[in-house]
Amino acid sequence: MSSFVRQPMLHPVSVVFLDDNADFLDGLRGIFRDRALNRFFTRPQAALEFLSARDRGVPRIRIAGAGFSQIEAGSNALGRDALSDGARFEEVAAVVVDYEMPEIDGIRFLSSIEDVACAKILLTGAAGYREAVDAFNAGLIDLYLTKGDTDMTGKLATALAQAKKAHCRRRGHIGVHGIGTAYSDPRVVQVLDRLAARENLVEYYWRPDQNAVLMFDAAGNPSVFTAWDADEWEFQRDTVTDAGGPEWLRRSLEDRSIMPLFWPHQAYRPDAAYVTTAKPIPIAQWEGAFYSLTPLDASEVDAELVSFAKWRQASGER
Repeated sequence: MSSFVRQPMLHPVSVVFLDDNADFLDGLRGIFRDRALNRFFTRPQAALEFLSARDRGVPRIRIAGAGFSQIEAGSNALGRDALSDGARFEEVAAVVVDYEMPEIDGIRFLSSIEDVACAKILLTGAAGYREAVDAFNAGLIDLYLTKGDTDMTGKLATALAQAKKAHCRRRGHIGVHGIGTAYSDPRVVQVLDRLAARENLVEYYWRPDQNAVLMFDAAGNPSVFTAWDADEWEFQRDTVTDAGGPEWLRRSLEDRSIMPLFWPHQAYRPDAAYVTTAKPIPIAQWEGAFYSLTPLDASEVDAELVSFAKWRQASGER
């Protein structure tokens, strides 16, 4: 088991569309409707300036200096806390560019932003298909789609969803000391994504102090996702026992009949006024592992954290 694990994170991010054909862009606007996140340009220079202003690269984390000090101090994680950074929604996860434009062709434009950490997608018409194949094989672009394809917009939507996930995945906290390894397991990530789609949860973040995932729906309502493997169940039970906690709680943890939430803490504390509980749900293909999703009151979340709903309200978008 690795001592350093990249933890799951997902939140809305921006996409740039560039095409000299305003009518075609209008058609895309009708499909990708979120005007706060989807930006449309007919002029390459305007798109380039927008990208330059918002590209912050992928944060590099070194296990030295400040990073090593975090580990020495007993911190559960390395990396910046995305939840305190409202600018994360303005980061560009993908650039979609038409091949045939009068000022510069799409391949040259995408080559000019080679250092921008985003997915680069080229749209071709009758012209440019051969060039697109060559550019893809050379690693200059990540994907090419033909405008004449009847399912072009469907394929583009899928590619953008994957690009947004990849963008967030590269920027999540890194858990240390083996803390939170369950959340990076593909079986748990699958559960997270399924819950997000079912419950309209637009963003989620692993929280190192609680070893849990804080989630928000589109309206900014918070909830907490917890996933425990057999070792975590044992740790939680022993913590209750060592702290002289109630017998009913210790027994419930022993037989795994309930899954308590100790938010804003990781485990039971004797000064807890009450313990919220939920029904544990088995994680498929992982014996002894369970998860739960528990709603939180807004007052239980740090008011300084910036959810997508808060960012929308502050930016004047609805």
